[in-house]
Amino acid sequence: MIRASGMLGAVAMILAAAAVWAGIPPAAQAATAAPAPFSIQAKVLQVGRGWVQVQVLKVTAGTLKVNARLRILETAKTRYLRAGQAASAKDLKVGETVEVVGTVVRSGKTTTYQATTVSIVR
Repeated sequence: MIRASGMLGAVAMILAAAAVWAGIPPAAQAATAAPAPFSIQAKVLQVGRGWVQVQVLKVTAGTLKVNARLRILETAKTRYLRAGQAASAKDLKVGETVEVVGTVVRSGKTTTYQATTVSIVR
C-alpha cells in the first residue's frame, strides 16, 4: 500500500514537472489581462447595492458597443458627481443619463466593469 501511494506521488511529480517544462501555467494562475479603460454615456436601467445596470448610449473610450447592457460595479474609490458637485450612489435614478469612466477587468471567463467616476448628466 505504501509502495503504491509512493509510486502515485512520483508519477504526479513527473507529470507536474513535464507541465512546467512544456510551459503550461498552473491552474491556480488563471490568465488575467491588464485592466482596460473605458468611458461611456449610458442610461440607468436598474440601481442596486454596489452596482448599477446601464444601457450604453455612446462610447467615448474603449471597445464597448452601443446598446450593450452592462452591470457597472462600485469600488471603494468610485466617485459620484452631479453638475460637478459631489453626489452619492443614492442620487442615481432609473432613466437618468450618466457618464461612466472606469476599467474593464478580465480574469479567465469573467469580465467585470468597475467604475472610477459616475457623473449624473440628466
